[in-house]
Amino acid sequence: MEVILGVPFSYSINGEVRRLLEDFRDMINFCIDYAYRRKITSYARLRKGVYEEWKKRWDYSTHFCHSACKIALAMLKNHRRRSREGKPEARKLFMQLDPQLYKFYGDSIRISVKPRRFLYIDLKYGEYQRKFIDAWREGKLKTGEVTINEAKIIIPFKKDVDLTNPKDWIAIDVNESNVTAVSSNPHILKIESNLRTTHTTYFNIIRSIQKLSKFKPKTAERLLKKYSGRRKHKAADECHKISKKIVSFASEHKMGVVMEDLKGIRKRIDYGRRLNRRLHSWNFRKLQFYIEYKARLNGLPVIYVNPKGTSSLCPVCGGKLAPNGHRLVSCECGYEDDRDVIACLNMLRMRGAPLPPKALHEPLTVEVRGRDESL
Repeated sequence: MEVILGVPFSYSINGEVRRLLEDFRDMINFCIDYAYRRKITSYARLRKGVYEEWKKRWDYSTHFCHSACKIALAMLKNHRRRSREGKPEARKLFMQLDPQLYKFYGDSIRISVKPRRFLYIDLKYGEYQRKFIDAWREGKLKTGEVTINEAKIIIPFKKDVDLTNPKDWIAIDVNESNVTAVSSNPHILKIESNLRTTHTTYFNIIRSIQKLSKFKPKTAERLLKKYSGRRKHKAADECHKISKKIVSFASEHKMGVVMEDLKGIRKRIDYGRRLNRRLHSWNFRKLQFYIEYKARLNGLPVIYVNPKGTSSLCPVCGGKLAPNGHRLVSCECGYEDDRDVIACLNMLRMRGAPLPPKALHEPLTVEVRGRDESL
C-alpha cells in the first residue's frame, strides 16, 4: 500500500506569494458561493459551471481552478455535516497545489503561476526534512499535493510499502503515565511517560494566568498564547520520542502493531471534574497516530481492536479480574499480572497471535526501558 506523510518546511513569504495566497482565497470563496446558490455537490458540475467566469476574473494556470473547486466542496460538505446555517467562508491564507502546478527540487519548489511564468520559493529545513529530501533524491519517495500557508509549506512524501507479512505482533497499551508493549516472543517493553506531568504543570500555570486576565487582559492573552504553545509542543515532542522507541523496537524484530480502538472514548468520560480534566488532556490519539504512521513508513502493518474488557478480563479463562495491589489484578483461576500487560495479552489474543510461551502461568521476562535509553 501507499503511505503518505506530510513534512513541513519553513520559507520566507514575499509580496508575490502573498498576492497568490489572497487570490486563491478569493477563488475558494467564489466557488463556495457558486456551489451554495445552485446546491451543487458534484466536482464535475462545479468545475464546468465556474470555469468561464473564473477565466475572466483570474489569469492563472487552470489547475488553480481545479484545486479551488475541490477545497470549496470539501468546506461545504463539512459545513453541512455540522448542521450549520448559511455558507462557509475561507478566511485563512492557504492554497493546495496538485503535482501539475509545482516542481520540487529538494531545497526549493517552482510554482507554475501562469503559462511559461514561474514563481520560485527557497525552502528552509533541518535534519528531519533532510532525511526525506535524500530519500526522494534516491528515488525511494514521491511527492503529492502541496499545501502552502503564510508560514509553512507542507510537502507530502509517498512511499510504497508491503504491510502483509510481519514475523510477529506486538500489542501496545497507551496509558496516562506509561506505554506498555507486549509481543509473543515474549518481550515486555515499558516506557515511562511525562505527558501527565506536562499537562498538570501547564494546567496550573495557565490557570494562574487566567486569574490575571481580569486586571491585565493583554498581558494575560500574550502569556496564555505562549504557555499554551509550550504545552502543545512539549506534549508532541514526548509523543514523538515514545513512538520512535516503540517503532524502532518493532521494526528491529519485524513486528506488526496492535492497538486499542479508542475512538469516541472522550464522550464516555464522566468521573468527576478533577479526573475528567486529566483524561480529556490525555494524548492517546496523538501518540497512536505517531506510532501508526512511523510503523507504516517502516513497512509494519497496524491494526486496531475493540478495547472492551481488555484490562478487566483474564487472558487464561476469560473470567473477571479483581484488583490485587497497585496496578496488579488477579483471577479466581490463579493468574495474576500487571493490568497493562494483561490488556496487551488480550489484544494479542483478539488478534489471533499466539500468546507468549508460559505467559499465562509464569512471569514474563520484563524489559524496562527509560525515556532516554535507545533501543
